[in-house]
Amino acid sequence: MIKRRLGCLLLIVATSSQANTQSPNSASIIKSTLAALPKCLHYQIPTHFCLWINEWGDINTTPIVSHYLPDLVVSVFNKPHDNPWFEVNKILDSAGKTIQQGIIKGITGLDAGSGSHSFQNESEQNVFFKEADVIGNPALAMIPGIALLTSTASPWQSYFQSMTDSLLWRGLPPYALPEEGLALSLALMHHVGTGLVNWGGIYPHEGKVVNDNDLKASAVIAARAADMVTSNNEYGHVYKNVATACGQHCKAAPIQENSKETYFQMIYPVAQTDCTILGEGNSYASNMLNGDGSYVWVVWRHYEGCSDGDGKYIGHT
Repeated sequence: MIKRRLGCLLLIVATSSQANTQSPNSASIIKSTLAALPKCLHYQIPTHFCLWINEWGDINTTPIVSHYLPDLVVSVFNKPHDNPWFEVNKILDSAGKTIQQGIIKGITGLDAGSGSHSFQNESEQNVFFKEADVIGNPALAMIPGIALLTSTASPWQSYFQSMTDSLLWRGLPPYALPEEGLALSLALMHHVGTGLVNWGGIYPHEGKVVNDNDLKASAVIAARAADMVTSNNEYGHVYKNVATACGQHCKAAPIQENSKETYFQMIYPVAQTDCTILGEGNSYASNMLNGDGSYVWVVWRHYEGCSDGDGKYIGHT
């Protein structure tokens, strides 16, 4: 029964047309996410079961399953009003811009700067600065829970907005936080790209990246923003945590760079219907540059375990 229901779901979304590449709104994000389910869900048919006993001594079972869920949408853009996600730009970012100006003005006495590098300054020609938002994927509300584990993210929930984290996102004061101060050494271990590929370090968690490619720089910033929301650090950044526990015996993977448990699906400016690891090979960034410097990804996380049954867990088959 589980296999039949899941197969029907994948058949429906597989026949939907690929989303267009116009600036996304919530409806097109849902469409793009559902279109990627056949290639990104990676559902493992259960062969084992968890056993539960209720207060009356009755034993019931729930299947142990493994799959991915499209928990988050990460937008990366040059300026506060440039977020390509229409609704978030008009509502959330409009308020965030006001908050950001107040924070920066109050601390430094200056207006908050934004944008990318300066072509007139040779030392800054490979320096990019971007804003980023991490929002719960609205498509989660459209994915049936039958045969799937429950996402720990909530649709439309704001988990990170760089404008409300504007001081540390700009490195002010520089390396004031313990682990952020180890950015250079940590970048050797935590960077986007495998082998000889290195698009940029995950640390420090700020909006500035040195790279010669706008998309690669944006991908690093997307990875940084997403990385924070499943971390347990207390380094002062302003964000809302996304849980990694999805039940008594259910775990969702933390977002990590170069991990097969974290996949990214670009949905703007190119609407992909498959998922990749950021920095895996060089072809990913060669033909997807966007002239306005804005990009949007869906983040898929690996889930494994059993949905909660009736009563107390007593083991598994």
